[in-house]
Amino acid sequence: MMNFGLSLAALLLAAPAPAAQPVDAEISEKSARDDVFPQAEVGFPGDVVAWPQVEISNLDGFRPVRMDIYAPRDRSKARPAVLWVHGGGWSRGDARTSGAYANWPAVLASLATRGFVVASLDYRLSGEARFPAQIQDVKAAIRHLRTQGGMLGIDTSRVYLWGGSAGGHLASLAAVTCGATEYDPQPSTGRLSRSQINALKGSKPPPVDDCVQGAALWYGVFDLEHVPGVNVAGLLGCDPAECRDVARAASPLYRIGKNVPPMLLIHGTKDATVDVSQSKAMAAALTAAGAKAELLLIPDVDHGLTGATPDVTRAASLLALGRTFAFFESLAAGR
Repeated sequence: MMNFGLSLAALLLAAPAPAAQPVDAEISEKSARDDVFPQAEVGFPGDVVAWPQVEISNLDGFRPVRMDIYAPRDRSKARPAVLWVHGGGWSRGDARTSGAYANWPAVLASLATRGFVVASLDYRLSGEARFPAQIQDVKAAIRHLRTQGGMLGIDTSRVYLWGGSAGGHLASLAAVTCGATEYDPQPSTGRLSRSQINALKGSKPPPVDDCVQGAALWYGVFDLEHVPGVNVAGLLGCDPAECRDVARAASPLYRIGKNVPPMLLIHGTKDATVDVSQSKAMAAALTAAGAKAELLLIPDVDHGLTGATPDVTRAASLLALGRTFAFFESLAAGR
């Protein structure tokens, strides 16, 4: 009796193989590490265009550091730049959210319609890297805006910072440590070969200015020694009560020197996460040092400008936004 299954298999094996589809790919001479994925471009109202997740740094051992960039489509003239630094206790959060704002990218794009190039940074979180990684990433972002200023249409003499909560800490620390070599960004070697990395050893890249000309700080942390319950130990890798020198060195309140740029500080009087005394102390220290500091205290709102009712939250959020936009426009106008 004929085995049907074996006969069918034999027929299949005897059949000619289907013609192979040609395979082709562009091949480099050496390992290719550049990101060649097409850069997305997103349109926003007001003739604003955004480029999401632009890589600004690629560090060996870490994910790429990226930021979103919003700019007027017309880049025929140079415009001031604003860098947003998000909050989240240094351990969470991202470049596209803030407080009760339902569409933070639209808010950032609306600032761009007023004649700014706006960037929003995803820095390394404390679970990925301890301090000073976060401030190094902020400095790297500032430098990127300057080195790419020609392409992005940025007036590199007018770069401002804007941060909330933990982002307020990082923005203010960057503003008061202009030129501090201890916070220089790490070399971006993640896309280099070992031979290229070895060739760079001992060499110094050309200096790029990391100074800024103003900062808006929302419910920020300025004294890491005295702010319980906001993950300072997770950021520093030590209990601030036991490493006071480390906490002080990372505290903008104790780093204020000469030539500090103008700052706007906004804080809710009922903030249960970061006490309003943080902003009061920072504003007083700035004024004592001869810097221009404006303090706006918003009654009856908690952290993130949230109030007891939706109407209170909305009013506080719009007040802070309006005052912040006016602050940047005043700086850009030279007032």
